[in-house]
Amino acid sequence: MENRILWKARDLMLIHGVKHVTMDDLATQLGISKKTIYQFYKDKDNLVKAVVEVALEEHVYKHTKAQKEAENSVHEIFLMLEEMQAMFKSMNPLAMSELAKYYPEAFLKIEQFKNEFMLSIIKTNLIKGIEQGVYRNNIDIEILSKYRLATLFVPFDTHVFPQNKFDIGNVNFQIIENFIYGVMTTEGVRLMEQYKQEKIKASI
Repeated sequence: MENRILWKARDLMLIHGVKHVTMDDLATQLGISKKTIYQFYKDKDNLVKAVVEVALEEHVYKHTKAQKEAENSVHEIFLMLEEMQAMFKSMNPLAMSELAKYYPEAFLKIEQFKNEFMLSIIKTNLIKGIEQGVYRNNIDIEILSKYRLATLFVPFDTHVFPQNKFDIGNVNFQIIENFIYGVMTTEGVRLMEQYKQEKIKASI
């Protein structure tokens, strides 16, 4: 039951935003009483922290899986782009700003995850890409890692990209693609175009 509550809360919060999902909404969606939810989560703050933790664990799993399955650094980015596009299709861009404003403890977990795990993932990808000849060898890994890290939350900034004018998934895609094409060698570009064509053929 605890897992059912947790995953349903995660799904609802991604779609509707964190603040707008109440314990009543969750109970109704699950067909249970609020009392049952409170047996596992003492309040909404506690539930939100649990949702963030499970979402971060999911990110670790997907990034680690992409690293293991990727043929090279360009392929790793391609695989993660696919995963992120699928996630953003149903994600409310307000979710991140609501976490920052109303649930600071949960948002701090995301900040720590970004500054530690994500920074490590970005750096490792750039280092391997240079070694593999798919990224330029004259890039500054430290600067570009920090730069990419700083752009992670940009798609969620509704002041820059209003929800009624921009698709969060497309904003994210454009930012990542612009970054990756900026560091790739000719061989890296060739591989990325190859992966795109293979995706198109597979979907026909």
